[in-house]
Amino acid sequence: MKAYCLVAIGGGIGTILRFLISQSIAHGTTWSPLPIMVVNISGCLVISFLNFLADTSGQIYLGPRSRTLLLVGICGGYTTFSTFSLVSFRAFVAGQFLDLWLNIVLSHILCLLAIWIGAIAAANFPRLLSTIADWLRK
Repeated sequence: MKAYCLVAIGGGIGTILRFLISQSIAHGTTWSPLPIMVVNISGCLVISFLNFLADTSGQIYLGPRSRTLLLVGICGGYTTFSTFSLVSFRAFVAGQFLDLWLNIVLSHILCLLAIWIGAIAAANFPRLLSTIADWLRK
């Protein structure tokens, strides 16, 4: 149960940080992808730093609860792209190139497909609600 609380607290902190940073950058730029790109890049830097500094073979060992709070909670709430990138990097370092490219390619293709399906579903949703409402009134 402690791990869930740590993830929830860290996720809240990470989400607030993402919102604050992206909003502050958004006010000063005309290129809309920049805030999310800055969040993703900085999240990758932080999760990598924490992962390699604070694991059992590193100079500092924070322990499983601290790692849960920082890596899963805060970094996960800040950006899941950091976790995606860390998983890809681990596959690269381990020489698991099939896993690396499947993760990269499938994640991008399937996420774009999910966005497309979501857009289609959202476009048709009002009509579906109207049809259901008409049916219920009869």
